[in-house]
Amino acid sequence: PDAQSNLRPYVRHYGDEGTRLARSLRLKRIEVEARNTDFWTKHNKRFYEEKEDFIRLHKESGTSEVSADQMSHFYKASLDKNWRIHIMYNISWYLKNFDILTLAAAVQLQRLLALAKRRS
Repeated sequence: PDAQSNLRPYVRHYGDEGTRLARSLRLKRIEVEARNTDFWTKHNKRFYEEKEDFIRLHKESGTSEVSADQMSHFYKASLDKNWRIHIMYNISWYLKNFDILTLAAAVQLQRLLALAKRRS
């Protein structure tokens, strides 16, 4: 996975498709993947910084180690603080994937129609 976003990179092969619709699909996929990577890179950076601050503050207060129970409180607080961001991200993610599915269906229909036209 990517070191900052923790996402596995997509490996795609794009043919020499010259149709406008196929190009739109390819560009939409690239756009969505870039946005996804950007979101998780920023989110993870912020999370790890907050986690380090939490651990540092506990150590400065005299605690030599932070217990799993204390960390669970940090994780819960982090989720509670970011729930709205996560909800908005999920809604956006679903809508963008619906756009990709719609474009992919249109590309497949275009290919089927072109194939039928060549056969007739």
